[in-house]
Amino acid sequence: MHRNLTLPRMIGREIQRSKWSTLLCFCIVVLATSLLAIMIAVGRSSVDATRVQMKDMGFNLLITPPGADMAQYQALNFDGPDMPESYVDQLAASTVLAQHFVGKYQKTIQVEGKTIVLTGLRPEESQANAFRKPMPTAYDVPPGKVLAGAAAAKALDLAPGSQVTLLGKPFEVADVIEPKGAIPEDIRVFAHLGDVQALLGVSGRVNAIDALACMCPVDTKDILNALEQSIRAVLPDVGVQPYRDILLARHEQRGMLYRLQLATVAIVIAGAATAIWGLTYLNVRNRRTEIGVFRALGIPGGRIAGLFIAKIALYSLAGGLAGCVLGYFLAPSIVVTERVLLPDIGSLALIAVATPLVAVLFGLPPIVAGLLQDPVDVLREAAA
Repeated sequence: MHRNLTLPRMIGREIQRSKWSTLLCFCIVVLATSLLAIMIAVGRSSVDATRVQMKDMGFNLLITPPGADMAQYQALNFDGPDMPESYVDQLAASTVLAQHFVGKYQKTIQVEGKTIVLTGLRPEESQANAFRKPMPTAYDVPPGKVLAGAAAAKALDLAPGSQVTLLGKPFEVADVIEPKGAIPEDIRVFAHLGDVQALLGVSGRVNAIDALACMCPVDTKDILNALEQSIRAVLPDVGVQPYRDILLARHEQRGMLYRLQLATVAIVIAGAATAIWGLTYLNVRNRRTEIGVFRALGIPGGRIAGLFIAKIALYSLAGGLAGCVLGYFLAPSIVVTERVLLPDIGSLALIAVATPLVAVLFGLPPIVAGLLQDPVDVLREAAA
């Protein structure tokens, strides 16, 4: 008789006997895993959209020369110390918590009796081995030309194609920048860094480096201190001036999205686990008499447990795979950001592999409880 009670045959009969319960468990797993896949897409897309939005707001970190007086900077007096232009290359080649760097030399000058901030810009550098689109505010100014801030253009009556003389050298106005509503941005006149260095006789020098920190770890507690320490590890003597509101707003928003994802995942897993536990408990309870008969026939408890565990593993594996596929194709219609980032294959594979393990883990307690019952008591109760 034992020869006919092979595990595959027992599993097949068990699934047939409890097909509605098994189907319901399968649907629960599909729903849970598809929600997890969709949440991965929502999380990735939201973080990316936040990154782009904050990037469009501009740089959030200013790196200044050793001994720079920030009070003088606020007064638009940039005549203090400067630093080597090579500092930009050192930062780009490092692993600091900032990713975009623009070296600049700025000086407040008078042009036709009007005050402007002449700003020489070096083309943006990004961290090594990372392709990143340039910052919208990282202007790439060709040699011999300038970009005029809105207020400076209005004061000097500049327009694209017109000429302006800066420190005795004529430049063509390539474009006029839209108003930023901030000083000194609207009174800046941007030129190529090499042109400004030549005008001021400061070859190979900069007096500020704009930077953007956009991918700081979400679990960093003191982001301002972490940024400063990472930069000082590369350039110990420089000043690090964060734009606190912009930087903290971005970091806190990323942390909030991360916590929301974790909470959603926890709720989905808890709900699915509770459903699997409950349905497995009812299944085992309804099979008490059959379990008692099997035990009375001498079939080991481990083999009987294997019957229920194998069934859970089968429907959870099939449901996990189906849920991952369903979530992958449903994600684009649910994610509301302009750019949709689908779940990565690694995360989907992890969900598919982990789902049977988690389902078995939560289905195991009622199975063990059912096997611990004395078969004699179970059969006596059934006969009563």
